[in-house]
Amino acid sequence: MHDERQRFLTLYDRLVTFTHDCVARLPQDMLHWQPPAGANVNFGERVEDVTIENLYLHLMVGEHLWLRNLELCGEGETIALPLDQDMTKRLAEGDYLAASLAMHSDNMAVIEAFDDEHMAKTVFFSERKWSVLGFLWAIYGHRNYHIGNIDTYCRLAGAPAPNFFQFDPIEMA
Repeated sequence: MHDERQRFLTLYDRLVTFTHDCVARLPQDMLHWQPPAGANVNFGERVEDVTIENLYLHLMVGEHLWLRNLELCGEGETIALPLDQDMTKRLAEGDYLAASLAMHSDNMAVIEAFDDEHMAKTVFFSERKWSVLGFLWAIYGHRNYHIGNIDTYCRLAGAPAPNFFQFDPIEMA
């Protein structure tokens, strides 16, 4: 499991950094852009006021809370939806791009502290059974999903879209 954890850490780190750099490069007005009414762009029932900034904040808060829940959960426990409106508001009012890098560093430290026994622990989320390691990959997939949303918004607005396989550093897992 050690190799799998290292693979995850490498790929997750690259993906978070990639997302940060893509959002940081966008013009400020692009962060709040929304498609015109009737453009038939929908990201589900739970997501309102979808902007690139809000998607990015959603990733920051969600991953922070998920990882703290994974860190503290007992065998067979259910992980709550990662929602914290106060945290989201505080981040939005400050330099959330800088804060995201600090939060990511903290998130990486949490994951690095998981031993093999913890990674094999069973947890439940969204009425599904996961190992902690499996749920980490779900977090990775969730981020990819929202990078696709950001890509869609950039293309609809005529802005440069993220160039997905261009991670830095070049060496991957």
